[in-house]
Amino acid sequence: MNALFRRLVTVPLVVLATLLMTGTVLLWLPVSLLVAALVPAARSAPRVLAFITVYLWCETLGVLAAFWILLRHRGGRDSTRTGWLEANYELQAWWCRSLKGAAQRLFRLRFEVEGAAPPGGDGVIMLLRHCSIGDTLIPVVFHCEPTGQRLRFVLKQELLFDPCLDIVGNRLPNYFADRGSGDTAREVEGVTRLLDGLPRNQGVLIYPEGTRFTTAKRDAILRRLEQKGETAAVERARAWTRLLPPRPGGPLALLAANPGRDLVFCAHTGFEGSASFARLFNGSWVDTRVRIRFWRVPFAEIPVDPDAQRAFLYRQWDRMNAELEAFDTGG
Repeated sequence: MNALFRRLVTVPLVVLATLLMTGTVLLWLPVSLLVAALVPAARSAPRVLAFITVYLWCETLGVLAAFWILLRHRGGRDSTRTGWLEANYELQAWWCRSLKGAAQRLFRLRFEVEGAAPPGGDGVIMLLRHCSIGDTLIPVVFHCEPTGQRLRFVLKQELLFDPCLDIVGNRLPNYFADRGSGDTAREVEGVTRLLDGLPRNQGVLIYPEGTRFTTAKRDAILRRLEQKGETAAVERARAWTRLLPPRPGGPLALLAANPGRDLVFCAHTGFEGSASFARLFNGSWVDTRVRIRFWRVPFAEIPVDPDAQRAFLYRQWDRMNAELEAFDTGG
């Protein structure tokens, strides 16, 4: 879909939804409180609707701020200048901070972060577990903000229907992957281009699973691998009880073209309660302990041989699964 046409649809819809949710708060708030008291599956309805309202305001204000940045930087004609990029990075950070803060207060979340990098330093290549749309806030809030580093994201094209992600995400050097294109070589090339001209304080983030984890998706992948007779792949996938098998194309392409950056892996638990509207409404996310653990692999410890890099990626995925299991047992 043409970007201009898409935004002519999505931006008015978001603004209209913002005004509608705000203007009817005195209607939906008491109704949702009553429903929450009577229906266990909707006991968090007021919290969810309040969060949706905050999200819509973040979108509306974010679009307005993006327009102001456009005007201030001469319609984007100085888009190669640091000021333009920094203004958009700051808007991205504000959006993430605001949503994280709203979720933390409304759902009474407790965040615990281990292994975070110190301020400063070179950018990294980050590989993050993916189980919920909510965990997309982790890299900005818990890595970029404390360190002052920036990340270039590999994102799915479906997120272009979020106006802020569409507008700001396309101003910054990100790549929106088309998971259904069938042209794997083109998508891998798009991911690898994120390393071109990478400043020292910038890195790249990729979600190796390619989509959010669910038990149903994992079971479907196992069935496909079994039907193909890929015994070794089935055994690996069965061992990853909390993860989907990594799609190696993008991660291995980044390792092969890595200009010297360390790798950072991120395991986390606690966002599962925000994985679907059903779980949000039934209160699964309320009073949750969100645990986030980063670990770093120096560039010198990354294998050079392509086969060794694949084995290395699988070993790190073994560790990712072990970290999640440790979280479950209080480790």
